[in-house]
Amino acid sequence: MLPRFIAARYAVATGPLLFLVGVILWRLAPDADDYLYRLLHADVDARWLPLLVRFTDAGGAAVMIPVALCGLIYLWLEKRRSIALWLLATIASGRILVELAKIACARTRPPIADRLVSVSTASFPSSHSAGTMLTLGALCIAFGTRARGWTAAILFTLAIGLSRVALGVHWPSDVLGGWGLGALWIGLLARFAPAAG
Repeated sequence: MLPRFIAARYAVATGPLLFLVGVILWRLAPDADDYLYRLLHADVDARWLPLLVRFTDAGGAAVMIPVALCGLIYLWLEKRRSIALWLLATIASGRILVELAKIACARTRPPIADRLVSVSTASFPSSHSAGTMLTLGALCIAFGTRARGWTAAILFTLAIGLSRVALGVHWPSDVLGGWGLGALWIGLLARFAPAAG
């Protein structure tokens, strides 16, 4: 398994960097942010759009929260209650942090004409990107996942973030900010995780 202190070290190192790059793109290099947005925004064929929407929904709270609850219930039933409570506290506090950041930043999303799905909340940071990072990272730590599991979790998280830009509902800087905030929170709280067992 990948030792959690290694995961925590990488997350604490990369999280602030990703978040900072997101803020710089948004605040100091909006032309670059817009260029990347135009590059990644999908001109989705109508037959592929439902598939892309279903995929991006997999990174939303409606899927990630039940996934986390299944992990929590399993750990609880296995009498691994300390790590189950850590999992709950980590994901719940991280999601609250992301929502507070959205309110504080109050960034406008890309133009309505570009959006291929309906959204109404603020844009920075991307809650799909942060929530997927938080949920899958916390589950990897709670279950003592091996490197391959971490790789799959990270690749899925990256794909979810990119799907948000492809659908025209986030700027690339929002996604970077979400990944960064999620990684940083996981890295900080991993230090307090009980042994996965």
